[in-house]
Amino acid sequence: MTNSSKIILADDDPIMRELATANLKEAGYQVDAVENGAEALASLKTNGADLVISDLDMPVMNGFELTENIRADRLIDQTPVIVITASDHAEAVDNAFAAGATSFLAKPINWTLFGQAVMFVLRASENQKALIAARDQAEAGARFKDGLMSVMSHELRTPLNAIIGFGQLIAEQFEKQNDALHKEYSDYIVDGGKRLLNSVSDMLLASDARSGPITINEIDTSLEDVISHAVATVEKSAAVAGADISVTMESPDIEICCDNQLLSRAIGKLIDNSIKFSSRGVKVIVGAAMTKDGGLAILVKDNGPGISSSRISEICAPFSQSDMSTRRTKEGLGLGVPLAKAIAEAHGAKFRIDSQLGDGVRTLILLPSERVTPARQRPENAA
Repeated sequence: MTNSSKIILADDDPIMRELATANLKEAGYQVDAVENGAEALASLKTNGADLVISDLDMPVMNGFELTENIRADRLIDQTPVIVITASDHAEAVDNAFAAGATSFLAKPINWTLFGQAVMFVLRASENQKALIAARDQAEAGARFKDGLMSVMSHELRTPLNAIIGFGQLIAEQFEKQNDALHKEYSDYIVDGGKRLLNSVSDMLLASDARSGPITINEIDTSLEDVISHAVATVEKSAAVAGADISVTMESPDIEICCDNQLLSRAIGKLIDNSIKFSSRGVKVIVGAAMTKDGGLAILVKDNGPGISSSRISEICAPFSQSDMSTRRTKEGLGLGVPLAKAIAEAHGAKFRIDSQLGDGVRTLILLPSERVTPARQRPENAA
């Protein structure tokens, strides 16, 4: 805020207009003094201003109407408005604020307070503009990062699929030739390509989740298919870590209306987290059962080190591994839990994590009843 700020003063009282103009000019402001709200609005639209000071009771267009018109025009709607009233009725001030006034002064004017009020409102307006500019800049940066992430993810998928596909062909050829050493090297290429492709897919899905609910392709599938697919995705890492994964389902043939691939992916990530952040030989339970309201509860539970309850909300945010430095011992982008949560929410499901240090982690995906079809009851004489 500087004293070169431009102010539009609207008042039908010539004496009040003269006194206020002299006071403002003495403080160094530029002043455009007009007789009514219509003239003030026209001046504001044509020449702009940093502040409008308006009497409430004026002919042609009063202060209420002037304020409403300013707030209705997106080109000038951020202009601060100080209203001046001689009314001793509180509803006049209430109505002025309802119309969009920034502040008010009562007649007769205390000219010392008048100058301070103008200075305060102008400074607040400048601060608000700075905050809006910072917000817009941050949002533009976020949009750029999301756009770049999305484009790069799409661009990387094609060459990665080629690397994985040809790596598998080479590995098969070495296997036919009983060349174990080069077969092992080829498997490293395939595994590395798959890991990178999974990371790229996670980043793309995280970008989609930031811009709104993830789009899902709904089909009717069995609970057993979903769980089996999820467990299959972590079999290799489970074997390397010596993890014991047990699956228990109340009714494996329950049908779910879901995106089979995404829901399996969410469950797989929860299992993978249990393996990754626990010591060797961790026990992981994957369970599913109907709830009292006809929904379905899918559970992933481990006996690992657990996490403090204060960190539960933190790990639901993207890129939130406790150590995200290049020296960290645990691989991954910190997207497992956030993506599982986003996938659950895209299905209208509730997502819960319960944990305490030393007591493992218990994660629940609670699918609503409209997505669940209970298994058909067998006749008593059925085999």
